[in-house]
Amino acid sequence: MSAAAGELPEGPAGGALPRSRAATQEVPESYWLALRWYSLSRILIAALLWFAGASEIGPRWLEMTEVNAFRAMAMTYFLIALLFLAIIRPLRPRLQLQLFIQVATDLAALTVLVHLTGGVRGGLGSLMIASVAAGSVLSSRRLAATFAAGATLLLLGETVLRAAAYGPDPSLIAQAGLIGAACFLTAMSVNWLASRLQAQEELVRLRGADVRNQLAVTQRVIAELEQGVLVVRPDGRLRTMNRAAQILLGVDASALEDDKAPRLRELLDPGWAPLIDQYAHWRRDGGAEPGEFTCEFAGPDPDAGPGRVRVRMVSALGTAGPSDAMLLIESLREIEQRAQQLKLASMGRLSASIAHEIRNPLGAIRHANGLLAEQLESVPLERLAKIIEDNTVRINRVIEDVLSISRGEKAMDEAVDMQQFLTGFLPEFTVQSGADRRRIRLALETDAPIRFDSGQLRQVLVNLVGNALRYASPEAGAVLVRWRKLDDDRLELSVADDGPGLGTDAMQHAFEPFFTTESRGTGLGLYLTRELCALNGASIRYQPIRAGERYSGAFVIEPRRPAAGAV
Repeated sequence: MSAAAGELPEGPAGGALPRSRAATQEVPESYWLALRWYSLSRILIAALLWFAGASEIGPRWLEMTEVNAFRAMAMTYFLIALLFLAIIRPLRPRLQLQLFIQVATDLAALTVLVHLTGGVRGGLGSLMIASVAAGSVLSSRRLAATFAAGATLLLLGETVLRAAAYGPDPSLIAQAGLIGAACFLTAMSVNWLASRLQAQEELVRLRGADVRNQLAVTQRVIAELEQGVLVVRPDGRLRTMNRAAQILLGVDASALEDDKAPRLRELLDPGWAPLIDQYAHWRRDGGAEPGEFTCEFAGPDPDAGPGRVRVRMVSALGTAGPSDAMLLIESLREIEQRAQQLKLASMGRLSASIAHEIRNPLGAIRHANGLLAEQLESVPLERLAKIIEDNTVRINRVIEDVLSISRGEKAMDEAVDMQQFLTGFLPEFTVQSGADRRRIRLALETDAPIRFDSGQLRQVLVNLVGNALRYASPEAGAVLVRWRKLDDDRLELSVADDGPGLGTDAMQHAFEPFFTTESRGTGLGLYLTRELCALNGASIRYQPIRAGERYSGAFVIEPRRPAAGAV
């Protein structure tokens, strides 16, 4: 049955299928189950009719006019009923076609059996009402009316044939009309009830899908929580726990894979006895009000010593009585670490504010010291002025680094020509720093540009080259600045030196703020370099060089790759 444009096709019971299933015309499994029961009932009725025709009582009760023909028809009907049951699965996608053929066969076979039992007066006509009712449960409203009309016409046709053969009998026509009216009334009533039932079934299906989705989301959220979450049944057995709780409580995940849920006391180590006792006490008190307590635990890191956890117990239903309970477990050590991080962030903002306030007086001190040094003639006093100048420069460098970190500068997406940039950078750097230009060797092995903010790239190279010169030997080419393309088309900018290199411990902390191996260093240069690289989508690492090479190690910057189609 085709649907008009813009309308939804009708479902089996006359209602419109939901849009999610209208495209595929998927039929609920309950309709196939109902069709199977319909076929089984047909087999039972056909068997009873054959038994009635084969017994001695049946012909008298049903007023059979032709017993042998009735038996043959009943047996044929029984075999057809078996066939209909057998072909349900092979013809599974076509529910309406199977239903139409089965109901039409029922009506035709019952009409013949009615004719062989003296017409509608024999009592078999009521079986047609049952057949129409069964078909109306699974059909559309229009098809249910068709079944009722077909049953009525067949009964009236049989009555007319009987009247032509044996003479008119008004009572038979009236009885056939009443059965036909009952067929229509039954078809419309049953079909309406079936459509309502289908709507409720669809609503339940949608609600079930919503509940499953919500349950999946809830389970996913609980699994991703940093807090440990345990759900415990009223009998003390564990229903579920997330990964954070497994790590915090030291529970092996394999212990949760058994079909039988373990009890808390069996699952947890004896060190968690205070938690189990507090939970048991909270349960004995009813568990209606949330409970909270703290206890010590041995964390996964033995060197860190014992820690403390805060446990909050909440009833799933929020009422007294047997219900699942949720135990929310949070490590106070992690809370203290987060508080420390917030404290450090606040100190960073305070440091930036102080650095900004110091810069102006420091500039005035440096300027006054420069003017004073021009008038000094004593060598010891000139040495003191030089000490003041060196230390004010050092303090100014610390201030500049702190302010660079606190500004949160944004990077501009530029394609920097490295040959032009580096050949201009190195002379400028040596003039400003006073370094010997011969100590720096430049190796340009590709003409590919780098995606980097030019101003921030200059600051990165100032930090890396200055750091390399500080530890390198005074020999020519002691520092190597290299720009190259690797075999897999990755680009690398490296700054290597022939100094002692970084030890294992220094490599682990090299990019941390305020870490330095030099007494006069600030410990912010490499940290600032890493932050600037991250702003430009680049990565930086320290790469030791194998023994026997001139350079002991290099800081390697790997810029982000240009987007496809980018020039």
